Amino acid sequence: MKILIADDDPFTLQGIIGAIHWDQFGVNMVLQASNGSKALDVARQELPELLLTDVRMPKMDGIELATAYREINPSCQIIFMSGFSDKQYLKSAIKLRAVSYVEKPIELNELQDALQLAVLQTRSTGQTVKTETNMMLSAKPLISSELALAITKPICDKERISELVEMAGYTFPARMRLQTLLVKVRKKNMLNPQRVELNVENIYGLVSGLLTESSTTGIAAVKDDSHIVIHLYVVSGNLDELQDAADRFASNLLDILPDKEMVFIASGKTVIGLSATEKSYSTAVIVLQHMFYNNYSVYGYHENQTPAYYIDPHLVTVFGEHLSKQEIEQALRLISSLTFDIKQHKNTMVNYVKEMYFQLVMTLIRVSGERNIHLFDNTDSSGSIWNMMHELETLSELKDFIAMKVEHYSSSIMEQSPYSGIVNGILQYVHDHYSDIHLSISKISTHTMLTTSYLCNRFKQETGQTINQYVTNYRIDKAKELLRDPSRKVANVSLSVGYNNGDYFAKCFRKLTGCNPSEYREGLGG
Repeated sequence: MKILIADDDPFTLQGIIGAIHWDQFGVNMVLQASNGSKALDVARQELPELLLTDVRMPKMDGIELATAYREINPSCQIIFMSGFSDKQYLKSAIKLRAVSYVEKPIELNELQDALQLAVLQTRSTGQTVKTETNMMLSAKPLISSELALAITKPICDKERISELVEMAGYTFPARMRLQTLLVKVRKKNMLNPQRVELNVENIYGLVSGLLTESSTTGIAAVKDDSHIVIHLYVVSGNLDELQDAADRFASNLLDILPDKEMVFIASGKTVIGLSATEKSYSTAVIVLQHMFYNNYSVYGYHENQTPAYYIDPHLVTVFGEHLSKQEIEQALRLISSLTFDIKQHKNTMVNYVKEMYFQLVMTLIRVSGERNIHLFDNTDSSGSIWNMMHELETLSELKDFIAMKVEHYSSSIMEQSPYSGIVNGILQYVHDHYSDIHLSISKISTHTMLTTSYLCNRFKQETGQTINQYVTNYRIDKAKELLRDPSRKVANVSLSVGYNNGDYFAKCFRKLTGCNPSEYREGLGG
């Protein structure tokens, strides 16, 4: 027998030719062509009994090639090869009574089984029904995948769904119970470079294996390069039993993964009837968003009525002011407080949250740039930073990312300082705690674990002033900034900079500025 192999990928073409022991199939001539048009010319001349062709090819695709050659040689046995995304060609392949539909990347055993079947068909007669049956069996996984995606759409093509159900040989009772699981395959990012990673096709293979081996019935599909859709169903029983089955399925999937943190599994509402699948799927989508906030491996649907969170634009300005004034602890507290508030509003769109944090990061970059500090290894472009943040998949990762960069900024400032690490530590502590009315040399000593006498001598030696003098000067400078806001009362300003005694605050203020706080404010107005 002769076989013609048509594929525009030379590696696939030569790989197949070299990997198969053709004589064991009774094939004594292997013909080849790099596109459908050339293949048809070869076929007309050589009249091969077997045709192994890729679906997608330039000039003439595999379906057109097979259709044209069938008119010349109606008894030719056809095997199609194609990628997962080409399942729209299945219907044409079935109509052409192809022997098999082998999915790329090619598995050698699967291809050999298809060739064996094609040879048997060539040597037999009256096998049309058997051929179509075998084709349907090999195509069923791809038909099921197309069906699994079709039933998630809000406006579905009912005729197409009925056709797919019939092609795959399913019988779905009107009162069947169904629940959608949406699996998100997590990727490595800069915060988790050690995370085990499999691509979506690998995990889809594990899902398919579970559906085949377990007592749970269902269909699944790869939605895109990060998501897998799974519809589990039972034809009888109550919704709670289906929920239990879905929980077991999710647990079993986690158990066979190398790392449980590789995926998020979102579980939608249980529904009745195939036509209600979109409701289960849409709630699974909502659950997947909530997992951004909860950081769980498996999470089910719960009604959540909390409103979306909206950021106060002034918060970004305050964050920038903290950074400019080297108030690192206040900047970190702002991030923690913002994260806590957002976490209470799980209906906030994830991209909106990421945009909030992106604004904070860009503010940090601006302030850092003013001090000639680079936080991203000379890749401070907004596009690359947004891509970096977009890869972060939980709110906690987002918080850790910006906190890490703030701490990097703080340590870089320390490195630029003319003072020693000990004195820099004292300065930073004062900047972060100047509003504490109990701030003292004793508290700084406890924080640094150094004696008060050593701290005072070292600080005076490097800065030329005492710690208490520096604290007073810093507090009065802060007070000047706050007095620029006419809505703030002087008593409030006093407390904000660490003085609970207004008279003592006024005395210190006058000593350093030559006027009391009220006069200073009046001078600003003039």
